[in-house]
Amino acid sequence: MKNKMKSLLVIALMGCCMYTQGMTVRAENVKEVESNDTMEMAQLIEANSETAAQAVSGNRPDQYVVNGYTSTKDVDWYKVYLSTGTQYVTCNEKGFNFQIYAPNGNIIMDKTYTKTGLGSTAYAFSADTSGYYYVKVSGITSSSQKYLLLVGGPTYSVAYCEVKLDEVIMEDKEDSNLSFDLSCEEKLPNNAVVYTIAMEGVRTTAVNSVAVTNSKINKTVNLTLYLWKKSDLVSMKMPLKSEWKIKFGYRKDVSFTPSIKLYYAYPVVSKYAEDDLVITP
Repeated sequence: MKNKMKSLLVIALMGCCMYTQGMTVRAENVKEVESNDTMEMAQLIEANSETAAQAVSGNRPDQYVVNGYTSTKDVDWYKVYLSTGTQYVTCNEKGFNFQIYAPNGNIIMDKTYTKTGLGSTAYAFSADTSGYYYVKVSGITSSSQKYLLLVGGPTYSVAYCEVKLDEVIMEDKEDSNLSFDLSCEEKLPNNAVVYTIAMEGVRTTAVNSVAVTNSKINKTVNLTLYLWKKSDLVSMKMPLKSEWKIKFGYRKDVSFTPSIKLYYAYPVVSKYAEDDLVITP
């Protein structure tokens, strides 16, 4: 059996965000209810707890988006129960100020969100104890401006990266193996999980099989015969940032130059992944 350790040539990252002008469709949207102008009158909201699988399906019943309006003369307060650990404030729409208060009343975050680029922006903070946390929202202009807000776990987005590989030569009735490593690709998002794998550049009857292995968790996916694609993989929790191995099953003497697309979901813990990103090793 031949072991052909091919080099990684190009990674093209392309965003496929489900976001439009708002957060997303098919989510739990909560409208601001006045009066919520003081901490004592804070509006109760749910913690965001969406998952990667929900981002893939587009149906996000556990994404809790607050829709509100604020100005320099209109302050809005919310309270939300959070468990101990890292939590996020995720913002979208027009710019606004916000502060996070711990259950004991101490302020633990004070930020100004300004809309830049596509999608939302997330701010991480530490919930040291479980309990009700308070969010104060205030405007940065005298006119009323719309805002979108989530508090709790991160929201998720989807994208894909394409890895273009060297030529594969099938001969002598032997399988061919290659590998590439995304473990240290800093421009790819952390904690991303792959939900679809698609091989391109391989003719329908060029090989008998294509098997793709994620080395970090030692799980193998056999791509569908002739289509060379496999979906519905999110439950396998295969990390994008891993070494990947591909085995082409011999069918006939042939050569081809393949590429592989890894579609993935990732938590937005700061900014969205860049679009049209090309990485050369």
